[in-house]
Amino acid sequence: MVQYEELFERNMGVLTREEQERLRQSCVLVVGCGGVGGTVAVSLARSGVESFILVDYDDYEPSNMNRQVGCFTSTLGRKKAEVIAEQILEINPEAKVRCHPEYLSLDEVARLMGDADLVFPAADDFAFSIMVFREARLQKKPALLVFPSGTWANVTIIPEKGHTVEDVEGVPKLATYEELAEMLETRKYKMGTYYYVRRGNWKLDYYERFLSGEAPPAQLGPIVWMAASLGAMEAVKLLSGRWEPVQAPRYWTITTENIKVNRVNAPSAQTLLVWQRQAAWRIFQGPLGQVMEKAQALWYRQFTRRMAAREKRRAKRTGN
Repeated sequence: MVQYEELFERNMGVLTREEQERLRQSCVLVVGCGGVGGTVAVSLARSGVESFILVDYDDYEPSNMNRQVGCFTSTLGRKKAEVIAEQILEINPEAKVRCHPEYLSLDEVARLMGDADLVFPAADDFAFSIMVFREARLQKKPALLVFPSGTWANVTIIPEKGHTVEDVEGVPKLATYEELAEMLETRKYKMGTYYYVRRGNWKLDYYERFLSGEAPPAQLGPIVWMAASLGAMEAVKLLSGRWEPVQAPRYWTITTENIKVNRVNAPSAQTLLVWQRQAAWRIFQGPLGQVMEKAQALWYRQFTRRMAAREKRRAKRTGN
């Protein structure tokens, strides 16, 4: 059998043996082994992380093919967690992988965190992921955020204290999973994600279907893998101790124009969007809620006209 030192010999041109050994001894809990979860897990395995806890009850389906590292025609219908576990063991047969290809409650996931040095909430159900982030904080575990959408993504480490995932993404801090899940599926809240069209380059008709609950979030493979690779690098920084990771309140933003580090509440378009989402939801819940809904509907009509005109100009320019 090929030895660990041979597999990761090239790392030694950058990392010290002590830093590589820290990676080897680290354990990463991945909750959701799809687009970003599976890619981060495989990338960390190729970096020399040797212990994983994988949680995902979902099966591969054809719509996963455009971005999920474990999705092939040969794996359609198979459990994502099991496929990613097999890939990790193909990379490093000495890896220790605990695989949970069944639905686990938040309490069950919480019990798995004890052995983890890093928690990665990457479930399709963002409300559930938020609850996992909160549980990681309760257990004083750092957590990784990788959030792609179309051609845009945010990436950061959520530390044990300080700024939260809600601060980075502008999600109101509702108390329970049920409240979060209901809010995230509400059209008036979803309309606060209009930057998916402006910054993530979603087509307007697809965004309309998303608002109506008829379509899942749009994803583009290269951005998913780029964000996941950046997230894996932040994990390597944290686990090896070689570099200071980018962590909240700092976070990476990926767009088609650049990749840069932003800061929560610093002057930026992202901060404006975050404030809008949080403030609008509070107004919706108060006595001015109906007025706010009418104002939002009026604004959205203007927004769709502008975006439709932009799409026509782009089509004319590119000849498509």
